[in-house]
Amino acid sequence: MPSQTPNVFTFPRNEPGTEGHLELVEPLRTVPDSAAVAVKGLSEGMLRHRPSDTEWSIKEIIGHLRDAAEVYHKRLYMMSTQTDPVLQPYDPDAYAIEHRYLERDVDEMLRELRDFRAATVRLLTTLVNWNWARTGRHLEDGRVSIRQLVEHMVEHENEHLEDLLKLRERVIAELS
Repeated sequence: MPSQTPNVFTFPRNEPGTEGHLELVEPLRTVPDSAAVAVKGLSEGMLRHRPSDTEWSIKEIIGHLRDAAEVYHKRLYMMSTQTDPVLQPYDPDAYAIEHRYLERDVDEMLRELRDFRAATVRLLTTLVNWNWARTGRHLEDGRVSIRQLVEHMVEHENEHLEDLLKLRERVIAELS
């Protein structure tokens, strides 16, 4: 009788066709920890401080990263399981108000970001090369592949992590 070995998730995968995308998965995996480092030791006032009326606070950037992680995960899941799904746009400014970033606990938003990102990393590391070419149809940006969406995610999140670090320095200088 064959042994019943449970499916064990391993990262990185080593089956044929799974190499070549880890350079995109690894930066995504590290985002929650990088965001947590950026807020460490900051007071609630520092987290909520907006340098100007047109700029987001650190807390709002964390909330945005959390919501983007959820939206992107749903899109990637749809693209990996459906044929050419429609990807709905969303308004980040409306989400900031609707999801009450300033009223939320930053540690809770970081935990949710970490959970969504872990699910995304699990999803992406199960894909073989040809799955990265699967597409969805974004209603504003047109047809996009999984790889293109992940490349966008990496760029988007790197920009926001840089913003967080710069804003952290400004807030500490202004409010200390």
